[in-house]
Amino acid sequence: MCKLVDKLEDRHILFCMLKKIIAILFLKILFVSNVNANPYGRGELKLTSGMVEYFIQYIRGEKGKRPSDFYITLDGSDGIYWYCEASQCDGGAASLDIKECERKTGKECAKFAKGRSVKWKNGINPGKGKESRFNSKDSVQEVKDKLTKLGFYGSSDVDNIKSKTSTTKKQYSLKGERSIALQWEGYSDLIAGTIKFDEKNYQGTLKLPLPNNDGSCNGSYTLQEGGNGVWQMTCTNNKGASGTLKWDGSGGVTGIGRDYKNKKLKFTVAKKS
Repeated sequence: MCKLVDKLEDRHILFCMLKKIIAILFLKILFVSNVNANPYGRGELKLTSGMVEYFIQYIRGEKGKRPSDFYITLDGSDGIYWYCEASQCDGGAASLDIKECERKTGKECAKFAKGRSVKWKNGINPGKGKESRFNSKDSVQEVKDKLTKLGFYGSSDVDNIKSKTSTTKKQYSLKGERSIALQWEGYSDLIAGTIKFDEKNYQGTLKLPLPNNDGSCNGSYTLQEGGNGVWQMTCTNNKGASGTLKWDGSGGVTGIGRDYKNKKLKFTVAKKS
């Protein structure tokens, strides 16, 4: 600590002030480094089909933009990402990004990838090198295969649920159409129409027309024990979404989810007439 003795000259006072400023700056840098020291997730993580599509969208980037940071909820069902417009960038503070992810998803988040490299440590992924790195030109299947090899996709995903469901439920098939009311963030009006479905052994496909000649969506769903289920769809206007649903024995269904741009959806399907 600096101490004034008698009539200390101005340069000594300035020297003391500079020492204090340097000390404060050092403490701030140390604090920020500690906050962002380990933002990456650890442990087992399985991405849903919807999040795999979202990750593919992220690594492919946009014109003039590069993938910067990808955050995901600890259950692998939701997330958020950032792009960088410069040729090189450091991204934002991880602690603030995580808070933003948790605010938008309502779930606990951690960092999954930096640029196109997956950093999440699950005991399989090394977190560095070409084993963890993806390419913007990778096909959908190549991304899925690599995520499966790294332990982030496969065993607990929708495809596995389908295989289990088909062996535990009674064989049956159902085909028809029902009325649906869908709220999709970004569309100002309620989307009301008819959904066509083709269901067999509690797995089905669906087709939904969008309003204003905006195309149509095709997808699939799987029903589980207890009236729960999962769904996903892709649309002709380069949109897509996935989520969960709840059904009852009369055929009524309610569902929620998010699209590839993290916008919310919810819908209700009418019961049997």
